[in-house]
Amino acid sequence: MLKAIFYNNDKWLDMSIQQLLADIVEDLVVLRAAYAKGGLLGEGKADSPAVKLLGGGENIDGFRRDFLLIDALLRNCVARLVLDNGAFQHVVVFGGNNVGKSTVINILNKNAVASTSPVGGHTQHATAFTRGSSPLFGRNFYAFRDFPEVESSALVRDTFTVYGRCRIDGAALPQDVAVWDTPDCDAVGARRYLPAVIEAVAGADLLIYVTSEERHAVEQLAEWIFYLNDAGLPIIECLNRTRAKNRDIVIKDQTNRLFPLLSERLGLAAPKPEIVALRNLEAGEESDLWGPDHPDADRLREATLRALQQADRRHRARSALDFALRRIPRILEPAEMELTAEKTWAEEVSKSVETFVRTYTLEYLTSDKAIEPFTRLNVAILELLDPNIPGLRELTVGLRWLTRWPSKLVLKIGGHLLTTLLRRGQPDKGVALAPELKAYSDAHVGLLTELERVIDAEREAPRHHPFWGSLAREWRTQLEMLNGHFAIEVEAHMERTDKEIKIAAKDVLQQLEKNPAVLNVLRGVRVAANVGGAVAGIFLPDGGLTFDIFEEAVFIPVVLSSMEAATAAAVKSYVDRRRTQLVARLEADARTIAKKLYVEPLLAVAQSSMKQAGALGIGPDLLQRLPANLRRLQTQVAEQLLNETT
Repeated sequence: MLKAIFYNNDKWLDMSIQQLLADIVEDLVVLRAAYAKGGLLGEGKADSPAVKLLGGGENIDGFRRDFLLIDALLRNCVARLVLDNGAFQHVVVFGGNNVGKSTVINILNKNAVASTSPVGGHTQHATAFTRGSSPLFGRNFYAFRDFPEVESSALVRDTFTVYGRCRIDGAALPQDVAVWDTPDCDAVGARRYLPAVIEAVAGADLLIYVTSEERHAVEQLAEWIFYLNDAGLPIIECLNRTRAKNRDIVIKDQTNRLFPLLSERLGLAAPKPEIVALRNLEAGEESDLWGPDHPDADRLREATLRALQQADRRHRARSALDFALRRIPRILEPAEMELTAEKTWAEEVSKSVETFVRTYTLEYLTSDKAIEPFTRLNVAILELLDPNIPGLRELTVGLRWLTRWPSKLVLKIGGHLLTTLLRRGQPDKGVALAPELKAYSDAHVGLLTELERVIDAEREAPRHHPFWGSLAREWRTQLEMLNGHFAIEVEAHMERTDKEIKIAAKDVLQQLEKNPAVLNVLRGVRVAANVGGAVAGIFLPDGGLTFDIFEEAVFIPVVLSSMEAATAAAVKSYVDRRRTQLVARLEADARTIAKKLYVEPLLAVAQSSMKQAGALGIGPDLLQRLPANLRRLQTQVAEQLLNETT
């Protein structure tokens, strides 16, 4: 990474830190756009991808809060340290619906600068009240990046993509203090302006949490304070709209019951803010809340200024980075789930090919319950040697698979019964399938049934990528298509099997022709078959019986009678090797069929299903790079600050 040095607020900083921050912010831009498109940062409707990926409504709200907060902290808090501190200290007033946040703004400024209303949701925009017109964020161009600044008088209700600035007079607070009024975070429709709330909160040098006896135990609001405290925000609590006789009760309830319960559930340390209670006014009482009759207003202002004097932006930046690193795995999880879904399906398809080949091999190539290719090889050798061997003609008719090729197959695949029409075949007469066709059918059914089980298991999980639901909807169409292709491929393969066996038979016969005596012995065998066409036995002239004329117990005595031992061994070795080659060739052909028949179509339908499900499209590079860059930034900021102190 290219490095340069730039001068910033009397500090020399490494340009690599600035570039690292830019890379992180850019990755978050990409991630935010993908999540917004996928509905993960919105309302989370019942059938939305967000519900499937994240779980219920509370999980969606928590995910949205964490994502927006991490993004805003890095741009408003960490970037402020790296780029420019700016002239202002920011005090942000935060709280729930109708607790009197705007009233607290007026108290701090000793002037009715903020509009108030008894109606909930009255404030809809984050608004900064300042003396003077200096830039609010110095040279930090990341702050409030997606929210243009407008004069507070130009704010329009139900437009949430701007923030307001109101320039005020008076000397209640120092000129370098900007006080922010924020909308609530819990009223109906609050999700629409929540990003602006988080944007303001993330840049706070001090947070004033406004609550009341009616709202202090609202779990959602209390959770916010836990998370903001965990992010390193200094907090003062302002207890508003609470009768004097109930103040201690509310404070004790919060300290002794509510916060400990939340601390245990959230696994976070409980905040311990300084608490300032404001006088509760009855209807019709004096509205001047900052006059001499209200010393509590002065106490709030004094506590605010004291906290600002103790504010440490370097500590805030380090805490913000710690917060981001602890929660970034959760933020990346939806994108990880998408990559995992794609990988899982690809792996299952690949595994199913091996299962297909294994089933075919066990049920046909190496089975002792079927007319496996070695027996067909023996018969093919005998047929080439002498087609008039007793019983051979009847046996070869039974072995020809075309005579046992039905016109259709009815296959049960998972929860589906599908009929596969074959290109050629005889009217179905209840005759058992040719062994190779049966082996292939079993392999086909087993493969597709297992893949259907995987789809069902994945989409029934409480949290899953909607890809699995989309794939399930496409599955029946895929089954019908694969069944049609299956018959064509298997018939072609069985034709190749016949050719391979005949080629192998010629090769073996050529090897046996080196000694005519062996051929004479083989011409003297007779063959018997059972009713189903399976070989019952091959009988040698001397009365010996074997199912394989090349088994060592029979072959060696036969060839030793007419060959030297060395020659016999060579022939035996060749025959064994040729048989092994035949099995390997047929097994390789089965694997080729499976890959052609299943891999390409099933991976293609996965791509289509992912698009239909609303793919996030986040690649693995970003998922690895973002947390790695956060760790690097944390290290570099810590080193830079250490150098400053030494």
